[in-house]
Amino acid sequence: MLWQLDRLNPVFGLLFGHRPGIGGFCIFGLCCAGLFIMNVVSGATVRADAGSIKGTVKATTAAGSTSARSTLLSGARLTLVNRDLPNQSFKTTTDDTGSFIFANLPAATYVLTAEADNLPSVTREIRLAAGATLVVEIELTASLSESVTVRDEEGLLSTSETTTSNVVRSETLKTVPLRAENYQSALLLTPGVVRGSDGQDRLKGARAGQSAYTVNGADVTDPVTGHLAFDIPIEAAASVQIEENPYGAEFGRFTGGVTNLETRGGGDKFKFTAARFFPTFRNIIGGPLDSFRPRVTLSGPLIHDRLFFLQSFEYRFMRARAPSLVAPHDNSTSESFNSFTQLDLVLNKNNRVKATAAVFPQKIRYAGLDTFNPREVTPNIKQRGVLFSISEQATFNDASFLSSTLSYKTFDVDVFAQGAQPLTLLPEGNTGNYFADTRRRSGRWQWQETYYRRPFELAGQHSLKAGGEFDHTRIAAQFRFQPILIRRSDGTLGQRIDFTESSRIALDASELTAFVQDRWTVRPGLMIDAGLRFDRDTISRQSGVAPRLSLMLLPFKNDRTILRGGIGLFYDRTPFSAGYFDPSRDNLDDEANDQAPDFASTGRLLPTSNVAEIPERIVTRFASDGATVVDGPRLFNNEAEGRLRRPRSLRWSLQLDRGLTKNLTARVGFLQRRTTSDQLLEPRLGPSGTDALVLSSRGRSSYRELQSLASYSNPRVGNWNASYTWSSARGDLNTIDNFFGDLPAFVVRPNEYGPLSFDAPHRFLAYGTFNTRYEIKVSPSLEIRSGFPFSKVNEQLDFVGRRNEAGRFPKYFSLDIQVTKAFVIPKFDPHKMRIGVAVFNVTNHFNPRDVQQNIGSPHFGAFFNSLGTSVRGKFEVEF
Repeated sequence: MLWQLDRLNPVFGLLFGHRPGIGGFCIFGLCCAGLFIMNVVSGATVRADAGSIKGTVKATTAAGSTSARSTLLSGARLTLVNRDLPNQSFKTTTDDTGSFIFANLPAATYVLTAEADNLPSVTREIRLAAGATLVVEIELTASLSESVTVRDEEGLLSTSETTTSNVVRSETLKTVPLRAENYQSALLLTPGVVRGSDGQDRLKGARAGQSAYTVNGADVTDPVTGHLAFDIPIEAAASVQIEENPYGAEFGRFTGGVTNLETRGGGDKFKFTAARFFPTFRNIIGGPLDSFRPRVTLSGPLIHDRLFFLQSFEYRFMRARAPSLVAPHDNSTSESFNSFTQLDLVLNKNNRVKATAAVFPQKIRYAGLDTFNPREVTPNIKQRGVLFSISEQATFNDASFLSSTLSYKTFDVDVFAQGAQPLTLLPEGNTGNYFADTRRRSGRWQWQETYYRRPFELAGQHSLKAGGEFDHTRIAAQFRFQPILIRRSDGTLGQRIDFTESSRIALDASELTAFVQDRWTVRPGLMIDAGLRFDRDTISRQSGVAPRLSLMLLPFKNDRTILRGGIGLFYDRTPFSAGYFDPSRDNLDDEANDQAPDFASTGRLLPTSNVAEIPERIVTRFASDGATVVDGPRLFNNEAEGRLRRPRSLRWSLQLDRGLTKNLTARVGFLQRRTTSDQLLEPRLGPSGTDALVLSSRGRSSYRELQSLASYSNPRVGNWNASYTWSSARGDLNTIDNFFGDLPAFVVRPNEYGPLSFDAPHRFLAYGTFNTRYEIKVSPSLEIRSGFPFSKVNEQLDFVGRRNEAGRFPKYFSLDIQVTKAFVIPKFDPHKMRIGVAVFNVTNHFNPRDVQQNIGSPHFGAFFNSLGTSVRGKFEVEF
């Protein structure tokens, strides 16, 4: 009976499965049910994340005097009271650095009181939004001139957490010069992050699909590739938080790091903003349209103090250029539309609900255009995605609260060629049409429950949270591959790659998670976070238990020295594309395959078979005459080697912060991570008819990073960050993402272990903003890093020598500057407009994106395709 339930619904198999080791899911299922019942009883339906209030308390010796001096005040007493529920109060004292934190808070309006001996107390009312982090700076004096400053958290430094993160507010994203001008660009302001020429970000030495991306806690990645698959206008973003060392047990299914976007609420007043309504052209005085990105946002209250809304729209047209090609065939274009809607409802003093809806379709023409792949070789891509989520926060009488989220996300991708000609690969440049024609549909349900317990005393203060998550993903895809011809410089055929008939795939997969986390404040100056996480999915059919530990220590009194350390075990998400290779799996059966999409109605890609795996390769090699077969044809069967395992990494880090002056803080830190059980694809030759492309869990990689950072903040000069990162990223190079992404590799060669394609040993980053007179802001940004490594190949596209050790691209150097000025709109004071200009690569430094790797070319080792200086205007209006 249990077996039949498992066949009818994978959820039954997940919770009550007959497979060994899965019975523990029953306990988790009961726990989730209990949390859900608690939520319903409290009037809750679904979740919002916890917020926090933290900051510092200072004492001023002689306020108002030129000799006034402020010192950080340890031992100050703080009380936080929920205004709507006066019986809910929290108490704490400042540590030796004058810092404090109230963590795991529900959204509410609070009254904060600060007291210290021989100084008058100060009280301030603070409104905390769901998931927000506010920074409070309190200054106490012997007179009546106490001050309290409240702002959103921002930056790389924190004096009250065991781990560090980079918090970037939306205002910074609009102020700092960023080419993409979207919220994803916040990652580039983080040490240890590099962006490749493909536009994908690599965080802490991990591949683009190995980091986690969420919006208000909801997963927004592509289920197949793991890449970020979501976009909204900047005006809808409140802040972006990049967790560099996320040791919290609530974080999982990643190797590199975690990025979470918190969206903006509607607010108490109606507000209208418009930006980028003027297009930019290739030349300042005219020429082809280069970009057009108008954005409109409207927000405000619908019912006073009860219901708030935000609606934001963005149309985005961009033209990406490949200067090494001949105009007008030297550019690719992308066109997208982003819509984001949010409603915030205060049901009563105990319950708050947030509902969001987002739509983000995109079209890309000539994707992957570069020096060696002209327009006719590149594919077009159509992407469509929607996200719906509803979250609720239920606060209990003892100040504990329950957060719940239910979300649904779809992401569809179509990749198709410009024509039906075989793809021909030549040393000097490819011809023909792209070889892969793919249609993919995916949908993911996600349910999260997190319970935050009121802090309690036991040999110090403890803050507990526990939760769970269930995800169910459905993927349906269809593949058709055209032949690939590899020719020598003289035009003779060296190798031919054919594919078996087109195929369809239907894949269902479920994931289950549970965690518990305790923040233990042993004493002022010593805080320990300890947690345990449980993960399981139906692709690997394996469970993982991951312990985590991190701490913060203030070794000296009345000093600004902070020591942080952490160690943890992390299980990455099993790539869903791994299911393509094992048709014997229970979740890839004939019944599921019959439900795969049939694209016959489009007039394209009518399947001729009904198998649940991708097409197989047939490889034939030819002699120098281009006609005599010297090897093959070899049929490489798609095979999986044993049971696949989940990628697993062990990381540890140590970090020291030191306040050098009142405004200048320095940091030095070291991180090491080792990853095993990564999915690899390798060709294996056997006796006649037994050649195979084998998918295994033999992959491994390592990452080491030494980071130094300086942060300077001064109201007269502005905020400045400078960092230098030394790193080493090495690993197996035949990872599954190279062959099952939207743009897979043309050929499959034997695996090697070596520098990863995005390894950049040295990176220096500096950025900041000058707040000058007349409301003029000047924001320069400088990035200098090592070039990425590349390999040598021969005319057969076989690697020559060690992979990724033939040399490196030239040093990357880019100085960007943005200048803006605010004006009061006549007759509409205090409403303003802001105009300005952004200049990228001011020095016109040669930053190539392509290299001739083929030793059969007379141009071997030459670099191409550098973007020169570009100028972009800015115009924003706010009412």
